[in-house]
Amino acid sequence: MEAIAQLSERIKQLDQSIQEMMEEAYPESFYLHQIHGIGPITSLYFLLKIEDPRRFGKTRDIGAFIGLCPKRDQSGQVDKELGISKGGDRYLRRLLVSAAQYILGPFGQDSQLRAYGLRLAQAGTL
Repeated sequence: MEAIAQLSERIKQLDQSIQEMMEEAYPESFYLHQIHGIGPITSLYFLLKIEDPRRFGKTRDIGAFIGLCPKRDQSGQVDKELGISKGGDRYLRRLLVSAAQYILGPFGQDSQLRAYGLRLAQAGTL
């Protein structure tokens, strides 16, 4: 029990240092962190991985950079849309998918983002 208590305390300290780093060195990460279901690690990692968002021509290009866009199988008159490409950073993709599952799942708070995601899921585009 003592080891668990020590580990819990260490985790709390690390969480606090991540929060402080986010607030002091990377205040831009606060915008993503405002979304219920996206924690400090996800928002900070996303910000650090994307670096300068102006380097992307369109916001859709960020999805392709991360590997969250569908692969395509095109030949002749056939144009099949397959699963996501899974290119880019695997850990970032895992963080974002976990956040999306939380937001769209039973514990996600009602929000415009959740409503939009649920509409997409219902239409079969997710």
